[in-house]
Amino acid sequence: MRRTDIPPPNANLKLTAENYLATIPEEKSPVYIAISFFTSIQEAEGKTGSLTALVQHPQKELQDNTRRWDGYLGRILRKDMKPEYDRIAVKAVTTLISNWRTHRGGLLHEGIVPSHAVGYFVGFWAWDSWRFSAGTSQFAPELAKNNIRAMFDYQLPDGMIIDCIYTDPAENNARDSKPPLVCWAVDEIFKHTGDTAFVAEMYPQLLRYYKWWYAKRDHNRNGMCEYGSTDGTLEAAAWESGMDNAIRFDNAVMLPNQGYDDAWSMDQESVDLNAYLALECKLLKKFAKLLNTTFDGPDYSNQVADYFFDDKACFFFDRRLKDGSFIQEPGCEAYTPLWTCIATQEQADRMLPMLQDTAKFSTYIPFPTIAADNPKYNPHGYWRGPIWLDQTYFAIRGLRNYGYHELADQYTLQVFDRLKGLKNGAPIHENYGTHTGERLKAPHFSWSSSHLLMLYEDYGKRLK
Repeated sequence: MRRTDIPPPNANLKLTAENYLATIPEEKSPVYIAISFFTSIQEAEGKTGSLTALVQHPQKELQDNTRRWDGYLGRILRKDMKPEYDRIAVKAVTTLISNWRTHRGGLLHEGIVPSHAVGYFVGFWAWDSWRFSAGTSQFAPELAKNNIRAMFDYQLPDGMIIDCIYTDPAENNARDSKPPLVCWAVDEIFKHTGDTAFVAEMYPQLLRYYKWWYAKRDHNRNGMCEYGSTDGTLEAAAWESGMDNAIRFDNAVMLPNQGYDDAWSMDQESVDLNAYLALECKLLKKFAKLLNTTFDGPDYSNQVADYFFDDKACFFFDRRLKDGSFIQEPGCEAYTPLWTCIATQEQADRMLPMLQDTAKFSTYIPFPTIAADNPKYNPHGYWRGPIWLDQTYFAIRGLRNYGYHELADQYTLQVFDRLKGLKNGAPIHENYGTHTGERLKAPHFSWSSSHLLMLYEDYGKRLK
């Protein structure tokens, strides 16, 4: 508003359940508008005076805002990238910041919601938060730290980190956890800040969470974990994987884990879960050395790759508990050993023909959630076909990890150039069409934005 807290003459404001439209007569001088979100009527009433002052004298706030955004983008943008790719990075940062929410109610620290545009995304989810923290670590590290703290505010006595938390804790979901990527997020923060105090703060909690997996999710005590749930339902166990309706879980059965009444596992060991745990183990050892303390957790890291690699199919698969057989549904979980660097060079080389097969994984937008020639493939099937950019990132970074730099760059540009609206005005979406690049599910999606930033940062890197 201009010069006063009273709207300009003839201003018109129309409100709907989901949006608003403000129209004002043509003005020769600037019109300033303040949009604020409050968690209660009482909070809003206490801020009206400051909002009036803000719109009457906005210059300092505008200068501070410009300085803040220059700081964000100055830490992200590269001098060697084309403007259209810079725009993708700016859009990703804008999405993450737009989804930033303060602590309120049961959310005891600030954090990032998956999307402000979808009504049910009002809380924080565990592996979403790990990704958001990794993505924001370079340009908003304090936000990244608090996003992690928010989830650990609800760590259970046995070490479990629950699936999701809300402003009303009664709505929290503790039926399952989420894939363990939090040490990765903490390490990304450490790389960009050198903050050993934050590592020291988190280390005991990270170690307890790591140990929880082997206590509550290793049915036969062989050091290879399974996704599971606290209530014995397959629904919650699939949620724990993060890949809710993945084809590899179609025939899974739940098994109670001996000695506990709140620990159930699927009857299959998952390659992605154990690859994540191997990375978490490596980073926990790094943190322990940094802090001059002792890592006393289980370590099966050097067994994971060979255990889950099918020498005949030349691919990584989940394995059945009953007989150790491979669940031969080639999917995105196989990218994880490449991203976590636990695969051998020979295994990565042997995977390449399938990864480059245009009928399977080298699709129009590369690296779908399931091989595109699978009879169960569904272009709109959530985790049964579409592109999720975290998985595409894992595959591309995985190729880069094993020396396939030109191939990784080629696939990165396919993502940047072919996702519909990405270089233009459309918002970043939750997932995308494998063969079309069409936008699917939620817009303004933080998860996709985080991994687009990672692809932007990695492009052109030579890691070997």
